Amino acid sequence: GGGGDANPEGDAEDPHGAWCKGVPVGELAAIDAAANRRRDGKKLTAKGREKAVAAATKEADACRARASEQRDKWADGKRRRELFQRTWLALLRAPFPDDIYRKILVRAHADVMPHMPSPVTLSDFFTASIDRGGLDGMLALNGIFHLMTKHQLEYPKFYDKLYGLLDSSCFRAANRRGFFELLDVFLKSPALPAYLAGAFIKRMSRLAIHAPPAGAVLAVAYCHNLLRRHPGCGVMVHRENGGKSTDSDPFAADEPDPARCRALESSIWEMEAMSKHYHAQVSKFSEVLKKDLNDRVKTAEIPVKDICEANYGSLISEELRARVKTAPMASMLGGYRGLFRDAVTAECLGGSVRWAAETE
Repeated sequence: GGGGDANPEGDAEDPHGAWCKGVPVGELAAIDAAANRRRDGKKLTAKGREKAVAAATKEADACRARASEQRDKWADGKRRRELFQRTWLALLRAPFPDDIYRKILVRAHADVMPHMPSPVTLSDFFTASIDRGGLDGMLALNGIFHLMTKHQLEYPKFYDKLYGLLDSSCFRAANRRGFFELLDVFLKSPALPAYLAGAFIKRMSRLAIHAPPAGAVLAVAYCHNLLRRHPGCGVMVHRENGGKSTDSDPFAADEPDPARCRALESSIWEMEAMSKHYHAQVSKFSEVLKKDLNDRVKTAEIPVKDICEANYGSLISEELRARVKTAPMASMLGGYRGLFRDAVTAECLGGSVRWAAETE
């Protein structure tokens, strides 16, 4: 339009910074309006249009200069980040439903921390969340872990808290996959001291005794991986005088401090018990601990993610899909011998069962 002809510099790049202070939008519209202004119902003359355009341009320049001196608050990135942090800290002091609370714990390290000038201020929230236990406690430790590894937070009780979260309920929780995947991340480093690795090995071994079959398999996998990463814990495999039961075992199962539980003075006799487990897949899987785990060429870590979701249903399905050459049946051996061969059992089963002869 006429504004473009009157101000040939209008299309030039704005030297004053922010895009909203540029010439093409606001100033050209003002110039065009000034050029087509009417006075007393008549169009301005060429000289009048020139004066009107010059006045509009001068006013726009003055506005730009004032804006540059004032520095708009919304354009201040540092201030925005500070306001973002203050808003989140105020929000986290409010009560939340459990599902929303868990979503915050899941996404905080990826969607909140990168935009905060001081992410360490979230440490109080994560520390308080650890006491919720279960997956929430593990997710809170994940937030602490990110602050430790990326923002120089010092939290010396990290592994003490992690040790305290491990109990028998972990193997029966519906969300155990996320729990044990994070546990694998936290214990991945081969730089952990031997006493700490030994404490987690012994804790897993003890929990395997009371765990369901899928949990026992998972515990064996963790013990295998930790023993392979920490050769110094091999004494727990080969020690013969470390106790063979909970009564003679020097391991203090109720001690919350992994440094004082005396795990390295014990042995993992529980894994020997796993080789005699009533479930065939558990006893077969426990054979991996009989390999020389110091030979890193012939052995490999067990991928924990593949077995985190195992349960009774998946174990039964795997057993049904297995191809066997022979399936031994008691009826083919001359009759049922049974565990409870007495009058009560015979009465319950009726006359349809033929028991093996006493001489067999």
